[in-house]
Amino acid sequence: MRLSSVIKASGIIFAGVVLGIVTAQWSIEKTATAMTAGSGPWKSWFSGTASIRDPYAQAHYIMFGRLPPALGQELLFEAAQDDEGATLDASCDYVLTGPRLAARWWQLALADEESGTPSAISLSSPRLVGEPDGTMRIQISRQPKTGNWIDPGDISRFVMVLKLRPGSGLNAGASVVTLPRIKRETCS
Repeated sequence: MRLSSVIKASGIIFAGVVLGIVTAQWSIEKTATAMTAGSGPWKSWFSGTASIRDPYAQAHYIMFGRLPPALGQELLFEAAQDDEGATLDASCDYVLTGPRLAARWWQLALADEESGTPSAISLSSPRLVGEPDGTMRIQISRQPKTGNWIDPGDISRFVMVLKLRPGSGLNAGASVVTLPRIKRETCS
């Protein structure tokens, strides 16, 4: 009797731990809903104007092994799809277009969607070559392109991560940022 009671208690504790982990992850993903930034696929987990951070949004970053951005110092946007809603795939070519970002500094990086880890594949504001009309155009392709080009390398499916360090034009928060459009061109 005593051994069977220990086995039952161990089973209940194990089931409780597993259930707790699964429901915590589900709760984090459902409660820490990203705010859509504009009409495109970009999402931000923080509005940039909140004085108190949402613990579920912080847990979202920590769950994927990343630290949340510092309040008021950085805005972080993620896009896992193009403007048409298709998942970003490295076998396709993409063009990001829009007005130049009104930030003191920014970086666009590609992160492996499967592992969730950011890669060293990036483009930052000091390296951007602007278009003659003052806009920006960034191409993502495995084939070399002229102008601003990011090679996704060995990544198969990716997420774009855009970090902005606010300047005088971004102090009002994430809702005033005009983010680039993401257009899929050809796929191989």
